[in-house]
Amino acid sequence: MFSPEYFYIYPKHPFDFELNCSVFGFNKPMPEVFEDGVWRRAIRLEGGKLIPVTLWSIGTIDEPKIQVKTFQTATKQEKEELQKKLDEIFSFSQDLTSFYAFMDKDPVLKELKLKFYGLKAGSIGTTVFESIIKSIIQQQISIRVAFSITNKMVSKFSEKIETEGTIYYDFPTPKQLSESTLQEIRHCGVSWKKAEYIKGIADKTAEGEFDPESLRSRSNEEVVETLKKFRGVGTWTAEMVLATGLKRGATVPAGDLGVRRTFTKLYSENKILSEAEVRKIAEQWGEFTKDLVFYITCIERV
Repeated sequence: MFSPEYFYIYPKHPFDFELNCSVFGFNKPMPEVFEDGVWRRAIRLEGGKLIPVTLWSIGTIDEPKIQVKTFQTATKQEKEELQKKLDEIFSFSQDLTSFYAFMDKDPVLKELKLKFYGLKAGSIGTTVFESIIKSIIQQQISIRVAFSITNKMVSKFSEKIETEGTIYYDFPTPKQLSESTLQEIRHCGVSWKKAEYIKGIADKTAEGEFDPESLRSRSNEEVVETLKKFRGVGTWTAEMVLATGLKRGATVPAGDLGVRRTFTKLYSENKILSEAEVRKIAEQWGEFTKDLVFYITCIERV
């Protein structure tokens, strides 16, 4: 019987593990689950191996230390890849020094810093494909509804591993979604059009006509141009992928109603700010735009 393996991650301080896991947490797999201080999901490596992983904090916000427990034998190279994917999700290696120095210069942003001290903007997926599909799901609906749909899709289509009485979920692969029917995807709670968008991208990816991971090496403009060639992907979705999937600094999904509402709470006394007004405010933030937008969108999640 396989004995679990343990290793440690030392994030750059400050890092609040509880806050990072809970701000966009959900009570069902998406595929990650966070409960009782423990974060878990199955992570697929490039070679196809699926590794169940649990993480929990054994440090403090200013002296963070994360213990990682894995349930598959992994080579040194596979462990390095696993740590890289975890860093992609949590942004463990991000240095907040210059970001917080920037926030300290503005009274509004300084309050946000104090409220979310130790929070880092990570990625919503372990792959670019996962980030694209999640961004499509989130189009024009509340985040709570989007989470529920994502959970249904994960539960229905993804590969699962059970170990020590606990089920670990991965996100559905392009092949798994491509082999599904529109009706099956529709039953997860999305509209017929969204089901078509999701299956269309899954088909192109599974057939090798589209490589989502190649977007990592492309400019923001090239990413937007490439994604907008797909049905159902407009500027908003492309910018969501840039900000929450590829973690590009100077990006803001200003067309998002939720983003506009939270910006309004900070920068307007009455009417909801327009997309243009949100972009104008964010213009002055430069490389910190993505992180500041993340902090602002977390206002309604805490």
